[in-house]
Amino acid sequence: MSLSETPYKRYARRLPTRIRGALGAKRVLLVIAHPDDECMFFGPTIFRLCEQGAEVYLLCLSNGNYEGKGGERRKELWNACRELGVRDSNICLIMDTRLPDNPKAQWPVPVVAKLIQHKLEALDIDTLVTFDRGGVSSHPNHSAAFYAVAYMFVEKNMPSKCTFYTLDSVNILRKYLGFLDLPLSFVLSSKRYFLRWTESRRVTRAMKLHKSQMVWFRYLYVMFSRYMVINTLRKINLADIELELEVDD
Repeated sequence: MSLSETPYKRYARRLPTRIRGALGAKRVLLVIAHPDDECMFFGPTIFRLCEQGAEVYLLCLSNGNYEGKGGERRKELWNACRELGVRDSNICLIMDTRLPDNPKAQWPVPVVAKLIQHKLEALDIDTLVTFDRGGVSSHPNHSAAFYAVAYMFVEKNMPSKCTFYTLDSVNILRKYLGFLDLPLSFVLSSKRYFLRWTESRRVTRAMKLHKSQMVWFRYLYVMFSRYMVINTLRKINLADIELELEVDD
């Protein structure tokens, strides 16, 4: 066992279950941009929601074909989600030429919004989770999911029963603090999910099932990123959306 594991395990054991955060969700739709986003960014949320008995659905907006590995990455997505606890039948991967996996591509917001709206209504979703405006890594495909939901709010197409949460983007220092970001996360965020050491290993196993993506720097990401052990979420309403859009202007 490494020296860094011991204080983490001791600290985690002192935290009561209730402060890990709970969305009170029963039917959750998680929207991601590419296969592996579910592990790299949302692993703690998915793991904990499944553990709490929520029905978790995943909508992936592209097959991650940027390097021509779309077919392989599709299979990896299903394998990783299975490890996290998501049913095979609850996964939907979109194949649309208007939504290419490309950091230079600007996805058409109305197209993405329509896809999300259809899933929310068809699956009777009560909780929607996706990236915030910053997309964690500033990838425009990530941010497109947020702007699509913002578009739904503005156009009054967001189902009234559905609560919307975004995953907090943090600065580069906090991003790679790993479990050391736990105290700050508890102070700054009222909705949060953290994983104990043994639980985080399961997310790591899921991430490693994305074999086509496991180049050297991703191993470093798995070791040091807070998103492998901590997710802090923010509840978003129309007023928040309007403020975010004003900032963009």
